Amino acid sequence: MGPSYTVRMSGRVARLLLMGPLLVVAACGDAPPNPADTARPTYAADLAACQTAGDKEAHRLVMSRGGLFLTYPISLPLEELRQTRKCMAGKGYAASR
Repeated sequence: MGPSYTVRMSGRVARLLLMGPLLVVAACGDAPPNPADTARPTYAADLAACQTAGDKEAHRLVMSRGGLFLTYPISLPLEELRQTRKCMAGKGYAASR
């Protein structure tokens, strides 16, 4: 009879546990992007323009894709948010969560 599967798994688990703290340190070392100055009038204008453009693009994308069209009430707001963020990123604003 060959070796049991748990012997090989325990070695993998041990290696993952040893690599875990390394991954945490690597992930925490990343500095978040600088937040946008939301008090500036140009930010408000850019946001309004991106929301309008994002709404139009999201509507076009949802209508052109069958799967998204079937879930229109759910997929449209998600796609609007995605397109607005994409537009704001294109104008140089960092997205915050």
